[in-house]
Amino acid sequence: MLIYEQHAAHLLRTAMYLMRNNKELAEDLIQETWIVAIRKLDDFEGRSLLKTWLTGILYNKYREYMKQCTHDNIVTETLLFTGSNNVIDLKIDLKNAIMLLPDGYREVLTLYDIQGFKHREIAEALGIHEGTSKSQLAMARQKLRTILDNYKRVQ
Repeated sequence: MLIYEQHAAHLLRTAMYLMRNNKELAEDLIQETWIVAIRKLDDFEGRSLLKTWLTGILYNKYREYMKQCTHDNIVTETLLFTGSNNVIDLKIDLKNAIMLLPDGYREVLTLYDIQGFKHREIAEALGIHEGTSKSQLAMARQKLRTILDNYKRVQ
């Protein structure tokens, strides 16, 4: 129970970003993460932080979900507007701009700038190279600037 209490808030924040603020989908993702974590707890060797290991599981479950959505031809676009009171409302803020980023960019930006992970931890959690994490972050920030600049021009 202590492990759950220590990591539940972090996993929920991360899942909410991944699932574009759809709380029901985020909670499903977290539940799947905990199921895998409990089954594989004996495999955890302590070479990384438990938080990093759990985050890696969360991202793997997210990727599986997205593959299934693509395979089943589910329109994932609807995730962009979940939690919005009005789909027609085109008001954009930083949080919505982040949600428009491609998955890889959003994952690294969220983990680094929002969750406070270091590039080494991100690399471990996502199964990528540390240099890839750094370049994804740089590209994510540039893309975010472009999204926000385009929004300003429309206004």
